[in-house]
Amino acid sequence: MEIKRKKKIYTVFLTYLGAFLAQSALLAAAAYIALNIMINTGFLQPAVYTLNRLEEGAKDIETSGRVGESMIPDGAAYGVYDEAGNYLYGNFEKKEQGTAWSCKENGETQKAFKTFYKFIEREDKETCIVRYDILAQFADPSLRKYLPNAEWLFCAVILALFLLQTAWTARKFGKYLSGRIRTLNEVTDRIRKNNLEFDREYSDVREIDDVLGSLFTMKEALKTSLEEQWKSEELKKEQISALAHDIKTPLTVIRGNAELIHETARDGDVREYNRYVTESVKEIEDYLIILQDTLRTGNSGREEEKVLKAEAFLRQIVKKAEHLGKGKKIQVKASIHTEGADIRVQEEKLYRAFMNILSNAAEYTPKGGVITIEAAVKTGAGQAYVETIVCDSGPGFTGKELKAASEQFFQGDMSRHKKGHYGMGLYIADRFIRQQGGVMETGNCKVTGGARIKVRLPLWRR
Repeated sequence: MEIKRKKKIYTVFLTYLGAFLAQSALLAAAAYIALNIMINTGFLQPAVYTLNRLEEGAKDIETSGRVGESMIPDGAAYGVYDEAGNYLYGNFEKKEQGTAWSCKENGETQKAFKTFYKFIEREDKETCIVRYDILAQFADPSLRKYLPNAEWLFCAVILALFLLQTAWTARKFGKYLSGRIRTLNEVTDRIRKNNLEFDREYSDVREIDDVLGSLFTMKEALKTSLEEQWKSEELKKEQISALAHDIKTPLTVIRGNAELIHETARDGDVREYNRYVTESVKEIEDYLIILQDTLRTGNSGREEEKVLKAEAFLRQIVKKAEHLGKGKKIQVKASIHTEGADIRVQEEKLYRAFMNILSNAAEYTPKGGVITIEAAVKTGAGQAYVETIVCDSGPGFTGKELKAASEQFFQGDMSRHKKGHYGMGLYIADRFIRQQGGVMETGNCKVTGGARIKVRLPLWRR
């Protein structure tokens, strides 16, 4: 429900500031009243109490034969000197005896911030120096003895109350804003979690309400975008699913003809080539099943990792390369030296990655050309890995292609792509190899003059 009456943040701040100042004024008034009550009831002596008592007793100090402590007001100290400045008697500490006389000679009546000296000339040419404080004091001597100075204690209490009041006001103001900001946090948290089914939130603070309005607008735009994206994805899934289903028809024809050839052919080479065709059809059918399952379940069905013998896996890859090169009479030269090396990978994805690399190599290698596959265990940067290098004798990569060879849909020089594929091969290979913790590098081979793909997979240690 929209809140019609809204305040600005500075208005809220001024409201709390006004309340704070009013409370401070009340605290000051209460302190003033309390101080007067304590003075009027005799609990506290006013700041000039000692000076007044001293003024009243000054005549007795001047005329008495000897100055006694009873003539000196409570809280004051004194010393009696002869006319030459010699200390005769009193209760000054030794250090203060000389200081007090020096102040008299210099005419200095103030010793410290609120500490003063009074010089009383006696009839016998002696001088009585009295040190006193202009401070409010407790009337009770025991309180003066065990508690700090009354004036400082009173100021400390007032300061503590002021700080408590400040903290309370700040807490109230913070709690007020936190309650409003909490709504912002809740809205942003819903958007972050893609929980976009909620109504417009409102606040009584204008600035926060503006932000809530912007968040709601953003939520609506995001919701619309996600719905459109979902519809687009569903349409793509339907199209891909239909295409995958349609591919089964020509595959069935190919399989049927291959089976017929297998039954009727007498030539050994023809039967061998036909076996390659049958195996390839089976692989395509398996891929179509995986694709349809993925579209149906909405996930890629993460494949379990397993430990493979690098030697056996790579020799299987070499055989596949030979099958791919049969039609163009491509010679495959292999050098596999990975005895005893194990790798922990998702076998299906790694197999598909290498098949994409070999398909590219076979496609660009001219008829009667050569593909080389070299594999060995190496160590670098403190890590052991299996390094496999696939080279073809095709035209190789251009400088532009080397920078973007593994990018999705990159096709490089279109004159090299007579088959019209969409540049997914190396992109998929690079992604699958990185998922196994490996690295794929592209380059050109100095020996064959064609493209070079280097794959590094970390060794697995038991």
